[in-house]
Amino acid sequence: MESEAKEIKAGTTLPVILPGLGTAGFQWFYQISNTACVEVRPYDHAVDTFKQNVGTSNEEAFVIMGKAPGQATVTFEQRRVWEKEGHAINGRRLEITVT
Repeated sequence: MESEAKEIKAGTTLPVILPGLGTAGFQWFYQISNTACVEVRPYDHAVDTFKQNVGTSNEEAFVIMGKAPGQATVTFEQRRVWEKEGHAINGRRLEITVT
């Protein structure tokens, strides 16, 4: 999995939109290497506007927030909830620098 470098300022956010396969039982899971530097949360569809189509596998969205200056790696993996072990079908790694 290739890494993608991103830079954000402390107190700001970075949206991450990932392809969804919810109708096939797949979800995105994430791991953070430095929780003192960044925080990740699912996109709040009740607060923010984001078009969702009925009956399709919609994109999944997350928000990365810069908490304090430093560096962190956020790794997203797409897998079925009941298949926590083994190879993920999709992944994305972000190298975040918070200034």
